[in-house]
Amino acid sequence: MVYEPFVKLTFPTPYTSPNTGRVSVGFLAGRWDAASYLFNKTGGGNPKKKGGAALPVVPTLPYSSKAGAAERAVAQHLKDAHTNPVATKPANPRKAVPGFDLKRTLHRLQHDASRAKANRRAAIATCVKYWGPHYATSVPGVQRECDEYPFASTYEGAAQHKYDQTKPADNFSARPLPKADNGAGGTILKVFMDRNRILDGFSSGDDVDAYIVSIS
Repeated sequence: MVYEPFVKLTFPTPYTSPNTGRVSVGFLAGRWDAASYLFNKTGGGNPKKKGGAALPVVPTLPYSSKAGAAERAVAQHLKDAHTNPVATKPANPRKAVPGFDLKRTLHRLQHDASRAKANRRAAIATCVKYWGPHYATSVPGVQRECDEYPFASTYEGAAQHKYDQTKPADNFSARPLPKADNGAGGTILKVFMDRNRILDGFSSGDDVDAYIVSIS
């Protein structure tokens, strides 16, 4: 639920205003939820205290590509997908992945497990196609996993075109990355989702449940 407060203003003489009647006030109202997959889902056993609040804004998921960052390889992958998408796999000369500006945001995919699995299958198929069936162990001494962007946990994931024919096909990037970096990136994403109380899907067409990514 998102509550937007309104007030009615009456100006004392001789002051006037072009805004008369019911007007919105200039501050951010809270958004409340009690999603079963977010923090404090039970209220510690007290139903009156379950759930939490967040501001109705589009938060930014931060990743670091700087030396020493645990998620560095993930951040570099996402940076390439954003700044040079046509050089990423699968091949698509018109590739333009979303998630880096407010006009094309990402949305959490929580309730449709089959679609999330389809996103993963599409990404893994890409890694196999371009790096071979043994991509996970093809680099000596490095265990790798297939990383994908947009994330498999989003509606914009690799299988989006399968579920929405109005969306472009192959509008994602997948590549093998060191398991440690991929795991660190996944942990950051999970914590971000919980702390910002990102909900599944869309809210009546509004982006109060959306988020974007930034790479430093």
